[in-house]
Amino acid sequence: MGFKDGLTKQKDGTYILSHKSKEAKEGDCIECGQNPKSRMLMFKYNTEDFKLVREYIHDHLTSYSNTKSMKPIWCKKCQALLEYKATLKDTKNK
Repeated sequence: MGFKDGLTKQKDGTYILSHKSKEAKEGDCIECGQNPKSRMLMFKYNTEDFKLVREYIHDHLTSYSNTKSMKPIWCKKCQALLEYKATLKDTKNK
C-alpha cells in the first residue's frame, strides 16, 4: 500500500520530498546532477563557452577592486560550469 503524499523513503529510513530525491533522470550527470538536455550549460571543452567564462572573470576583476582572484569550478565528469570561486583582498592589512 502506498501513499500519494510526495515523500520518498531513503535507505537510512529518513523521508525526503520526491522531487528532491537523487534518482537520476535520463541525461543527468552522476557527479553534479546537471542535464544538458533540459538546461543551457557552459562546458569547458566548448571554445565559445570558455571565452565567455574568461570574459566574465575579466569583467568581474576589473569591476570589483576588492576581488583578488577568481576561478571557475568545472564538473570533473561532464565538464559543465558549476560555479565561480572568488578570493577577496584583505582590506584590514594595507
